Formats: sequence, C-alpha cells, structure tokens
Amino acid sequence: MRRRSVLQLGVATLALAGCSGTKVDTSQPAALDLAPVVANDDKVPIERPEPLIRYQFTCTAADGSLIGKFSSLEEVWASTRYMHVTDCQVAYVGSGPHTLTPEETAAVNAAVAAGAAPGQASALCLLIIRACTRTDHRTLAASLAAYGIPVVKGALTLAPLAPQAALLTRWLKTAVPG
Repeated sequence: MRRRSVLQLGVATLALAGCSGTKVDTSQPAALDLAPVVANDDKVPIERPEPLIRYQFTCTAADGSLIGKFSSLEEVWASTRYMHVTDCQVAYVGSGPHTLTPEETAAVNAAVAAGAAPGQASALCLLIIRACTRTDHRTLAASLAAYGIPVVKGALTLAPLAPQAALLTRWLKTAVPG
C-alpha cells in the first residue's frame, strides 16, 4: 500500500475510533512512526515544448477549393479529406534558414545520386516533400514525370511508407528502363 493511503487509513481509523467511544491503545509505536511520509506535492509537472513548425502545406481539391493548411506530412496524410487532395503547395516557414534534417538530407542525397542537379538542396527538398503529399490519380503519371525520377526516388527515401508510396514505386518501375 502506498504511504499516503496508509496514512489516510490510519487517520480514518482514529477518527472512527474517536467517534465510537472506543479507546485506542497508543502505547506501542505505530508503523507510520517508523517511516517518514514525504509529500511530493512540490513537484511541478514538466511541460513539453510545442513541436517546431517547419513547413506549411496548403492542399486543394480538384475544383480549387481549400482542403486545409497543415504543418506536417503526417497531418496531410491524416486529413479526413486526404483522398480529395489534388495539389499541395509546400513552403518552409520555420525560424531561421532552412537547415535540412538528417532524413531530408538523405532524401536530397538520394535524388542527387539519381541525377538531380546538386546545389539547391532546400528547393530540391521542398519538391521531394511535395511529391510525398498526394498526387491526383487522374494526373499521377504526368505529375510524376514532371517531378522526374530523381525527385520520386528522393520522396521514397524520405517517406517509404507514405500513402502513395506503392504508386510511386510502380511508376518508377515503368519509368526506369531495364
């Protein structure tokens, strides 16, 4: 039993004994006297900091209506209207210069290894992230061809379990000769 519970039980017993007129033997030390009770009331719960928002995703439907503005790929993928997304614009909105995370750097490196022009890592990263969002199934082949094989390979490196990863993989198999 926790110390606080034992203490509360002891106080309740004493109160009931006092009300009933029963005499309580206090000649022997109680078990509570042997172990000091330490109150943990002075601890303040530690607050977790808000996650840093690095990107803004502006997703629209086929008719051009706004589906939503999101701050992560996961939010885009979890949207209840995800299947209606036909386009997502991605912008870096973080504080300070756009410094790539290790995962983003790996995706950019995969794209460069596949033939993307090196030099503009930030712009290439934004294009890779955009390719990870959702491409309308009616224009999938044309959209992926516009991104190019390097960007699609970078997208699969960044988000291999993205909702459209299987479609990107299938397109790569048809786009890459041999």
